[in-house]
Order: sequence, then structure tokens, then C-alpha cells
Amino acid sequence: MDIESHDNTIAWVEVIDQSNALGSLSEAYEAVKGKDGTVENLYLAMSQTPEVIKPADDHYLAILHNPNSPLDPWFSELISTYVAILCGSKYAYLNHGENFEFYFNNRDRSKVILASLHNNTWTNVLLSEGNNLIEALNFSQKLTLKPDKMIEDDIKRLRRTGFNDQEISYIVQIVSSFAYWCRMINA
Repeated sequence: MDIESHDNTIAWVEVIDQSNALGSLSEAYEAVKGKDGTVENLYLAMSQTPEVIKPADDHYLAILHNPNSPLDPWFSELISTYVAILCGSKYAYLNHGENFEFYFNNRDRSKVILASLHNNTWTNVLLSEGNNLIEALNFSQKLTLKPDKMIEDDIKRLRRTGFNDQEISYIVQIVSSFAYWCRMINA
């Protein structure tokens, strides 16, 4: 999949930077700023809708950085990265691909896996990782690109490869959330 590069503009709508934020926007920025005191560009791009910044960040953290998640962090990041690739979001692909590499704990193998996601050869590359990973990515692809085609058997296939309903729920949440994030980033 070809991923267009974007220029260095944060957003195509007017962005209110931290130094000019007032009222509810200032409060939202304060709630989501990093340890270095800066707000991620993603949230700066949402400056026209300050009421959604903190809830969006809370949702993101609950899905992807939840210590009670039944999924390994590398697996969650792999799904996030794949959805970003499918949606053509270079920003999300680069960020979450790097997170996947970090959590996967094998840089050489993770680079091969990421390349296979990008050039759509992942089924063969992931055979050694197990059928459940392949099934999860098939599911993620379908939910991302053809959500209207989802059927109960899609869930049953995940169960047959070893996923329980809590894990499936997390997969659905990650895919759905990243489809949102990628579409927001791309727009």
C-alpha cells in the first residue's frame, strides 16, 4: 500500500497552539501534555473541539496502555500498526510500528514483520508466529476495510484459534479505535 507523505503542517484546519490556548482548550491541553510539557500534534489538531481531547486520550490509553489488557503490548501495537497501514496513515504507522518493535523485543524479526505488513506478504511471514496471529490480522483487515461485511463467524474463527471473548473485545476496540485515529489524522 502506498502511503503518501504529508507536509509538516499539523492540520489543514486552524490549530490553536499551547501558548494561545484559553479556557476549556487550555484545560484539555494541560490534561494531555507529556512529561516534557508539550502536547502531541494529534491533540493540537483537535484544538477546534477541545471537549473531545481528554476523552479521546483517555480512550486511547484505556485501549492501548491498559495494564489489565489480556493482549501482549507487542500484539496490540502490531494490530494498531496494521490498521494504520490499511488506512494509509504514515504518522500512525511510524509511531506504532516503532512501539511494536520495542515491545516485540527482536528488532530484526520485527522489521521483517513490519515490512511484510506494508507489502501485504504477512501471511507467509507470520506462519511461524502461529495461526492465531494470522487470523487476528485477517479479522483486523476485514473490520477496517469492510466493516459492513462482518459476520458472527468472524468471531467464531478467532475463538477457534484460541482467543477468548475478552481478547476478542480488545482486538475489536483496537481496530475500531485506530480506524478512527487514522481517519482523523489523515483528514
